[in-house]
Amino acid sequence: MSAADSAMFRLAKKLDSEGTFELLSNKDDSSTGNGEANSVLPDTIVGDGRPLTEIVDSGTELEGKLLGKYRLEKEISRGGVGIIFKARDVQLDREVAVKLLLKKHLTQPQMHSRFINEARITGQLQHPGIIPVYETSTTDDGRPCFAMKLVRGQTLAQMLMTREPSGNDLARLLKIFEDVCQTVSYAHARGVIHLDIKPANIMVGRFGEVHLMDWGLARASAIRCAHDETSTFAEVEDAAERLATRELFEENNGPTGVVWGTPAYMSPEQARGQCTDVRSDVFGLGAILCELLTGRPPYDGECLMEVCLKAARGDLTFAFRNLSDCQADGVLVRLAMKCLSPDPDWRPADAQSVAGELTLYLETLLQRAKSDLERFFDLSLDLFCIAGTDGYFRRVNSNFPRVLGYSEKALVSRPFLDFVHPDDREQTSAVMSNLNHGRPVVQFRNRYQTSDGQWRCFEWTAKSIPSDGIIFAVARDVTGSER
Repeated sequence: MSAADSAMFRLAKKLDSEGTFELLSNKDDSSTGNGEANSVLPDTIVGDGRPLTEIVDSGTELEGKLLGKYRLEKEISRGGVGIIFKARDVQLDREVAVKLLLKKHLTQPQMHSRFINEARITGQLQHPGIIPVYETSTTDDGRPCFAMKLVRGQTLAQMLMTREPSGNDLARLLKIFEDVCQTVSYAHARGVIHLDIKPANIMVGRFGEVHLMDWGLARASAIRCAHDETSTFAEVEDAAERLATRELFEENNGPTGVVWGTPAYMSPEQARGQCTDVRSDVFGLGAILCELLTGRPPYDGECLMEVCLKAARGDLTFAFRNLSDCQADGVLVRLAMKCLSPDPDWRPADAQSVAGELTLYLETLLQRAKSDLERFFDLSLDLFCIAGTDGYFRRVNSNFPRVLGYSEKALVSRPFLDFVHPDDREQTSAVMSNLNHGRPVVQFRNRYQTSDGQWRCFEWTAKSIPSDGIIFAVARDVTGSER
C-alpha cells in the first residue's frame, strides 16, 4: 500500500472510530426529503427563555421556538454539520430557512469555523445561482446560525434517481449543468473554490432556477483566476473587504493533510489532503458530467473505504471505461475526461473554460437541430406541421399553402378546427385529447377546406410532447381514396 493509501486508510479509520465518518459520506445539508431546500438564518434565541443547551437537536423540540424575529416551523433537513428548519420571519411575514450548528459540535472550534465560513463566503457571493444570506448571528448557547432564502424544488441527485431510462432528458440535465458551471465560474472569478460540487448540492427550483448549495467547504483559492485578474479575493478594492478576505484565507487554507468532501466526486489532490485550487472544482464538474452521461459517479467501490482509496490514488479506470462505453456525443465524453484528469495541469484552467466549451456545444447542437428541421420542412413531400395543444398551428411547411390555397399567415392565425369539415370536428377534438395526454395518433383521417371551398382528405400521423404543449404531425393528401 502506497504512502497516500496508508494516510487515507488511517484517516478513514480515525474518523470511523470517532463517529465522524459521516463527514466523508455523501450526506449534505442542502437537500430535503419534501422538496424544500435550505436557507439559513441567525438571530438570538428568545423563545420561552430556556437556554438552547437544554433543548436537544430534535425537530419536534425546536418547532415553534422563536429565534429573534424568526419562528421555527419544522425541520426540513439535517446533515453532519447542521440542522435546517423552515421558518417564518414574523416581521416581514415571509418564509425563510434557518440553519443551526448541531449541538454535538458545540465545543468543536473547527466545526464552528466551517459553519461560519459557509455564511461569510455565501454572503459575499452575489449571483442568481447562489442563495442569498439574510443575516447571521449566534444563539444563546454559542452556536452559530444564519438565515437564507427558502427554495422549494428537487436536488439534482433526486432528479437523477428518477431520470428516464431512455436518456431523453439529457438535454434538460445539460442545461442545468451549464447553469452550475456558470455559477462556479463566477465563484472562481471572485477567488473562491467550492470543493464539494456534487448532485446533492445542486437545487433545481420549481420554476427552473438552479442553485449551487452548501458552501461549508468553500475557501479562497491560492491561484488567481486567469479570466478576472482584478476581482480575486486577494485584490478587492475595498480595504474592509480585503481584510475580511485575508482572514478567510488564513482560517481556511491552513496546513495540508486534512481531508473534507465527498469521496465519490473528489479530485485526487483533495482526497490526499494536498493543496487545492480552482482545478479541483473543475474535477467536481467533470464528476457531475460523468454521472449525467453514464449514470454513475467517477469512483466505485464495495464500501466507502474503497472509494476513498480510489479517490486518493486517482484511479479513474471505472469512470473512463463507462464514458468510453456510453452512447453520449464524443464532444461531451472528451470534456468529461479532460475535467477528470488525475493531473490538474491537464484539466481545463477553471470553470469558465468548462462553461465555455459546454455552451458552445449546446449552441452548436441547437443550430444543427434547427438546420435539420429547416431541411426537413423544405424537402418533405408531405404536409408537415408543428402545432400546439392549444389548437393552433405553430408552423407549417410550404405544402400546406400549396394544397389548401391559404397563406401561411392565415393558417397559423386561426384555430385549425376552423378549416376542418363540421362533420369531422368532434372526432378531431377526440384525437387532440389523446395527443394532449401523450398518446400518439396513426392514420387518422379528416377533411380540410381549401380556399376555393373544396374539401381535401388528409391522413394524419402525430406525436406530442405534452409537457411542452407541442404536437409534431405529418399528413398525406388521400383525397379520392376515402374509405
